[in-house]
Amino acid sequence: MLSAINSWALTASKANVLLTLIILLVSGAPSGFAAVVAERHDLLTMEYQQVGANEEEAVRLACIRAVKATVGRLLFSDYGLQARDLLEPYLQKNWPKYVASTYVLERRADRDGFGVRVRVQTMPEVLMRDLREKRFFYLPEIRPLHALFLAEYVDGQPTSTPLARKALQETLSEEGAKFISEDGLIIDPATDVLASPAAFDKAREAAIRKGAHILIAGRIATSKVSEKEVLYDTIATYESRVELRVARADDGAELARTEVVERASEKDAGVARDEAIRNAMRVAYKNLAGQAGIVWAQTQLEKAKFQVMFTNVRANDLELIARQIETFLGKGTRCLVRSFYGDVGILSVLTSRDYSVLERALAEFQALDLRITDRSGNRITVEVHP
Repeated sequence: MLSAINSWALTASKANVLLTLIILLVSGAPSGFAAVVAERHDLLTMEYQQVGANEEEAVRLACIRAVKATVGRLLFSDYGLQARDLLEPYLQKNWPKYVASTYVLERRADRDGFGVRVRVQTMPEVLMRDLREKRFFYLPEIRPLHALFLAEYVDGQPTSTPLARKALQETLSEEGAKFISEDGLIIDPATDVLASPAAFDKAREAAIRKGAHILIAGRIATSKVSEKEVLYDTIATYESRVELRVARADDGAELARTEVVERASEKDAGVARDEAIRNAMRVAYKNLAGQAGIVWAQTQLEKAKFQVMFTNVRANDLELIARQIETFLGKGTRCLVRSFYGDVGILSVLTSRDYSVLERALAEFQALDLRITDRSGNRITVEVHP
């Protein structure tokens, strides 16, 4: 009987201990411990030399750099990044949500401020979930939505009749491409968005808000160039000059561009004008469509032979690396920038050469120390050291 009581007491004691542990886990673990446990399996560790007005400011700036670098690394996936102008202030405000820990390794004070060498650990999974929820991350489609912005001029004056836009929409439909409705756009689709970088960025913002990932922007100028008597008829000739560009809406990267001149002649001047416009738009789009579609697939849909991520790299250094790869590999090799964010650049490498040649190209680059740290299939990670 006593043995049974002792056994029951021991079991009850174990149950109480287990219950206490459950209560502690649910309601009262220290916050630092909880943060580590939450994402212990998925942390990124980075070190920075950072200067600020004081130590707190320097650590804060280093944390923001680390979070942005984490965003750049997360783009080494199937996702693209959009609304970058909105993302910057969002990260400035919310960066603490994505930082697991910081540790100051060195401190120094000078006339310019307070310098630190700090180790920062970020939580990529937390960041990924949040940016997907806020729609900063998106999955590129095989047939992405297009947004059209086209300024139209006839005989030197802006026209309110969107003949060129209608011709472009008809051509897109015939080619099986999708485009957004003009309803609710925050910018007039007849705006000459090629006139200034600010206008172009406004058009990109409008496109993204409507769910478009491809921007077609341009201008068309149509004018009468001649009017001749042919037999018993007067024949009018109109000429249309088109400048058209296709770009990614997320970062404005150009996919293709073209300039086209087309003419049409008819007895009816209005018919000649309209025919010149339609011909010019059809030719312009057909010139662009193939090239833009190929670049979109090669960069966003991973149709390139290699995808190479460079960490801790500046934009101008990424250009130098791309030229090194193209020159060293030769045989028509091309490097396209898939993304650049937070000092992390990703190149799509289009080549017929194999991995060993790419490896030598990186090893023999003299300007920077490039170290391959990981390879998974066609995805290669390279750390950049000055």
